[in-house]
Amino acid sequence: MSELYRQFHFRYCNNGHLIYSGSGPVTQNNCNKCGQPLLSNCGNCNAQIPSTFRSMVYLTNSQPIHFPRRPDFCVSCGQAYPWASLEELHNDRKDFWDIIHPSVEKAARKRLENGHYSDAVEAAMKALIVTVKTIYREKANEELDGVALMRKAFSPQRPTIILENQDSQIGRDIQQGYMDLFAGAIAGIRNPKAHDVIEIDEKRAIHHLFLASLLFYKLDERPK
Repeated sequence: MSELYRQFHFRYCNNGHLIYSGSGPVTQNNCNKCGQPLLSNCGNCNAQIPSTFRSMVYLTNSQPIHFPRRPDFCVSCGQAYPWASLEELHNDRKDFWDIIHPSVEKAARKRLENGHYSDAVEAAMKALIVTVKTIYREKANEELDGVALMRKAFSPQRPTIILENQDSQIGRDIQQGYMDLFAGAIAGIRNPKAHDVIEIDEKRAIHHLFLASLLFYKLDERPK
């Protein structure tokens, strides 16, 4: 299993895009998102721009969950950085979507960016249900839905969808834990939104989309 926290190196380009690395300093000279030069120092006083951060990592691929807050002004001289007049949220979202599972992005991105936060989460969870339902139906020749589907498909007693090798206690514990996560995501997140009008803010929606993404990635990693 990956470390819970890791240190990352990063640099910003003139447009404020964050380019990061988990294996050492960022050595490239130009942004791979817009082609602008990457900066290491303030253009006015030459003070070094912060270049490292620590973050909890996404368990399936060791990518950071949290990114540093981008400064608009140099703390040494007060000069504005080149990106200070740009909209921060657009760039932050690009970093966010870089590590979200493609199935979650496909289902939820337009809804989230249009401000329909609850709908974005519900769509992502529905996509997760459809994916699990399809795999389960092909293996078990049975139609189930919702929480019942998750508990039967991933049951550690007789799993239809095996997430880890079941020959060890660790594997059985992981199977049990993820069964609870799949079922809990449907019972505690998807079902209330499907049966009532529940409004959430963007931050909470992103938390839920990370969970859906984690579960999609775990499905991708299962033994074939």
